Amino acid sequence: MSRPALRTVLNNRIPLNLCGVPAIGCRYQSTSSLASSSVPSVKENELAKIIRDTIKSTGPIPISRYMQFCLSHPTYGYYQKGDVFGEKGDFITSPEISQIFGELVAIWFLTRWMEADSPSRVRIVELGPGRGTLMDDILRTLFNFPGISGSIKSIHLVENSEALRKIQSDKLSKRLKGKEVDLEWYTGINEIPETNDTYTLFVAHEFFDAMPINTFEKTDMGWREVQVDNDPGYAPNLPTQTSKSGLRLSLSSAPTPLSTVLPATSSRFTNLSTGSRIEIAQDSFKIMRRAGELISKGLGGCGVVVDYGGDRSYGQSFRAFKNHKIVDVFDDPGNADLTANVDFAYLRESLVGTGSSSLGPISQSSFLLSLGLQPRLRKLLDSATDEKRKEDIRKSAQRLIDPLGMGGQYQVMGITDGSALKVAEGGEIYPFIKRKEQSKVLKP
Repeated sequence: MSRPALRTVLNNRIPLNLCGVPAIGCRYQSTSSLASSSVPSVKENELAKIIRDTIKSTGPIPISRYMQFCLSHPTYGYYQKGDVFGEKGDFITSPEISQIFGELVAIWFLTRWMEADSPSRVRIVELGPGRGTLMDDILRTLFNFPGISGSIKSIHLVENSEALRKIQSDKLSKRLKGKEVDLEWYTGINEIPETNDTYTLFVAHEFFDAMPINTFEKTDMGWREVQVDNDPGYAPNLPTQTSKSGLRLSLSSAPTPLSTVLPATSSRFTNLSTGSRIEIAQDSFKIMRRAGELISKGLGGCGVVVDYGGDRSYGQSFRAFKNHKIVDVFDDPGNADLTANVDFAYLRESLVGTGSSSLGPISQSSFLLSLGLQPRLRKLLDSATDEKRKEDIRKSAQRLIDPLGMGGQYQVMGITDGSALKVAEGGEIYPFIKRKEQSKVLKP
């Protein structure tokens, strides 16, 4: 579909209901661990104690296991605590900032569905749906086009948290009311069935950054694993220079099973110099590969992966977010989000042999501007009832494409079944084409 055609679609078919624009709110709490007659002792972090006891029994653990403890522990895990997104959570995502983001993802889905001769059966798969905001915006947009609206038969959400499933259900059930669309949840992508008669739309927004990583350092003796160990200088409720949780990073003195296997999974790591560190998310490789298989089956499909990172490996991007601020990864286990930059080259490598192909990645700003952010923004501004509302809409849109922020830090990788790429003009699919970057400054 040409860019002028996309603009026509945006201006004529997407309704003008406006979503609120949340502002980032930073909250602060005391970090003192001093105990005295006037200052009560700080309650010990229960999850940190469980992790320390585990290390005491079995020895240092991989960073991936530490992340699993912190994010998915059934009692103290971060994502078991409910709504962690938006102004009241620890971070905010593009769909929560502006409705335009989800609308333009939906428009790209629409163009690919049309290029595939408009299959009569469509399903949408999302990994890590959060509050359900992105899926709701995608459905709201697609339901305004009679052809694809009647073709959507099912929604498949991969979500482990029961609390988040409830939030997603409350939001999406309203959108699906009166429609014959199945809404289903899974704990893993491997549970989603293959299909012979359905076109698959796939989206993963800020999902892979939360995948557990393992970190390795190249030494003169080969690869060694960076692990989580107990800090011998830790003393609860006493003045100390150690971490608040009593945990620290250490380098294994000998090869581990993981350091023997994982650095060999990509040829890109072979020629790195001594002292180099790499972060590898083996679950990301497996999940992305399965997504490629789902997209290549049946009537084919397409997808987008949106996350911060780049088309390369990283060595020291592991970090924690709490109250919209970066904090130490060992400060408060289970009460902060843990994340690492996404190696998009590793995701692309995982698709080899699946029948699907990667597109890009390109910057988020390039993706959104190419699909019509500016004409859609003008339409929303024209419908705003006052100047304050207009300014909020304009600022939220600018934030999505800011080259020093989300617009440059977030990357978008497309996925398509192999047959679609074979018939694409020049072997490229818009907007994942080689061209000069567009201006990131919004026109008046």
